[in-house]
Amino acid sequence: MKKKLLILILIGFTLTSCYSQKKIDVKEKQFEQKIDTIVEELKFNYEFDQALREYIIYKTFDKAVTDSIENLENEKGRQNYIFSRNFKSDLAKRIWKEFIHPSDDKFTERLIAISDSVGYPSLKRIKKYYKTDLPEEFNPTIFFVHSREKYWEKINEIAEREFKNGNMGKCDYGYIRWHTSGRKENKYLDENGIKYVANSKGRAVYIQTCEDE
Repeated sequence: MKKKLLILILIGFTLTSCYSQKKIDVKEKQFEQKIDTIVEELKFNYEFDQALREYIIYKTFDKAVTDSIENLENEKGRQNYIFSRNFKSDLAKRIWKEFIHPSDDKFTERLIAISDSVGYPSLKRIKKYYKTDLPEEFNPTIFFVHSREKYWEKINEIAEREFKNGNMGKCDYGYIRWHTSGRKENKYLDENGIKYVANSKGRAVYIQTCEDE
């Protein structure tokens, strides 16, 4: 009786493993077939995300200006430029409320949908099939790192699943899990080799982004 039960368990496990692998293979094929439309959307979302956040700092959408400021060797020069152009009104608050937060929600929801449909679109996975140039520092992980708390439970579910099946690397996994801990659990950075500077309270700041090989 015990032998029969063991055999049935082994058969069930084998069938489940085969089914799971087949689902992963199907998603990979679908990801390859849809790569152009997926990247097209993610590129737009990324550029929009960065442009709004840069506007809060530099008060301009002119990339030539923002790049020239970011490339200044003198940190004091950058700070002087930023502080000299502080908003004189509550526009920054309204930009966050009316543009950045709503777009963060939309982009988070789209990345969740894409991940559930064809697996997590990591930069490494994208580069496997997409041969056209990508925006500088482009990485879809930024959408989960900019996500709001209402999405964190679902994002954690995706992170665990996609890290386990190989679609998400250590850098992305650690960065995402650190964010969904309320940016309090530095262990996710430490355990995944992500460098950072901690402030006087031990909170991680100045995260050094890394790319999974």
